[in-house]
Amino acid sequence: MFSFLTCWLGLTLGALIRLGYGLLYNRDVAFQAGTAITLLVLLATGRVTYALVLYPKYFTPFKHLPTPPHRWLLTGNETSLFREFPWDVARRWSETIPNNGLIRYYVALSNERLLVTSPKGLSEVLVHGAYDYTKTNLARFAIQRFTGNGLGFLDGEEHRIQKRGLLPPFATGHIKRLIPKFWAKAALMVSLIERSLEDQRQKSSSPVVPLHHWGTRATLDIIGVVGMGYDFDTLTHPHNELSEQYRKMFLEPSNAFNWLELLGNYIDFRILLTLPVRKNRELTQGSQYIRQVAERVIHHKIQKQQQQQQQQRQSEERPPDDDIVAMALASGTFTEKQLVDHVMTFLVAGHESTATAFEWAMYELGRRPAMQSRLREEIRTHISSMQVEGRGEATTAAGTHLATTIESLPYLNAVCSEALRYYPFVPFATRVASRDNTIQGTFVPKGTVVAFAAHATNHDAALWGPDADRFDPERWMRPQQGKSGGATSNFASLTFSAGPKSCIGQGWTRAELACLVGATVGRFEIALIDPMDNHLKRGKTMKLKNGVHARVRVQDGW
Repeated sequence: MFSFLTCWLGLTLGALIRLGYGLLYNRDVAFQAGTAITLLVLLATGRVTYALVLYPKYFTPFKHLPTPPHRWLLTGNETSLFREFPWDVARRWSETIPNNGLIRYYVALSNERLLVTSPKGLSEVLVHGAYDYTKTNLARFAIQRFTGNGLGFLDGEEHRIQKRGLLPPFATGHIKRLIPKFWAKAALMVSLIERSLEDQRQKSSSPVVPLHHWGTRATLDIIGVVGMGYDFDTLTHPHNELSEQYRKMFLEPSNAFNWLELLGNYIDFRILLTLPVRKNRELTQGSQYIRQVAERVIHHKIQKQQQQQQQQRQSEERPPDDDIVAMALASGTFTEKQLVDHVMTFLVAGHESTATAFEWAMYELGRRPAMQSRLREEIRTHISSMQVEGRGEATTAAGTHLATTIESLPYLNAVCSEALRYYPFVPFATRVASRDNTIQGTFVPKGTVVAFAAHATNHDAALWGPDADRFDPERWMRPQQGKSGGATSNFASLTFSAGPKSCIGQGWTRAELACLVGATVGRFEIALIDPMDNHLKRGKTMKLKNGVHARVRVQDGW
């Protein structure tokens, strides 16, 4: 190794001297060009040699950490590019490589990273270092082009101030008041599914329902009504202009994102994401349309609030709006642009995560008839009808009773908690150290990419017990462990991340999911078309490639 290094340094020094001599004494263009090319080749060779051989062996601060066996130039510690999902790879390494909380690994072209596997390491990254480990440049640019500076991209004091201003609409008591509105949309979804079954029976004796499509539309309508006081109405009109424009904002998951992330280590990928190609134009058009809708709604609410402040409000006046935007405005914390950015963030991230959780819950229940029957019995025993009195009415006694009932159904909430644990929406995430730091005593230089895998942590037998890899709602109902599911650490579940930058809407997601699952299972018997079809889409989230297609049969008497 050192003989190679000596030769390389000698050749490089010689090329530099030759180039300097040529510039001073030899005006021959060919001589100078040849020398310059030689120097560039030597420098490139040196850079590659340093990255692939010298740095990993002699200079990395992580050489003492366990590393997966074998390393290839093009694929890192994997035998081929993107053959497996990164969360599956991370889970396998976490389970098979002895470690004390950190694993060093290499991705393509010998790009070095850290995988954090222990609760202690996770606490240092997600809690104590919440503002020291930020999203990657790819994530920032790819998402911020739509959302602006939403809560997920703020750091430090600005994040603390704006999160504090958003806490009231996400408080437990307020979410409970929203449950009747969640249920109203869930009941509408079920009614429309039933109507579609009647239409399909004219063409087929065994109609098939794409439950994932219905869940996506229901959650989008909910985020509109409860988030900004605006009904997108995609359940009733799935092809209205807003719905069509909204769909343009999302790319079909593919390996393209993996290639962009890889190339982003070496080139400015923003050029690729702004090329004037059709898909980029659609992405821009869709996000601009949705942002304009959000701007109009927020501007209207600001005017309404100003009018109310100018008038002497009487006690008999209707109660103030209780959507996120209205409550955030009342706090006086946000500018109009900041509110628009937050609304765009909730629209992009908030509804899709719940829709995916609903999809996975339907997948598990659809292939477990006994579990489904038990849940249906519990729902029908405690909720008299899908069209129960109080749906959509947050302030009435009936609405309060409905919310209390849904919150208290043990098996319904256990099924939802297990779906969220077993299928985390973002199963693998990366952050970048924004300054020099340490994790479990290991020095982490600025610029180091740090990864953690909810898919690995949420299935860790050391944290969840020997049945961690089994879908089992019962774990949330056992005495002394119901709230934790038997987990031995606060960092055993990373479905909503952890620490100051954890998902502010996790209580919202749980309540909304309970309503969607409860209304659907309470009314229908669900049987998957292909229970073994669990192929996943390529991308950053854990979603079924073909969605959840089921034969649905109405269960009378509810």
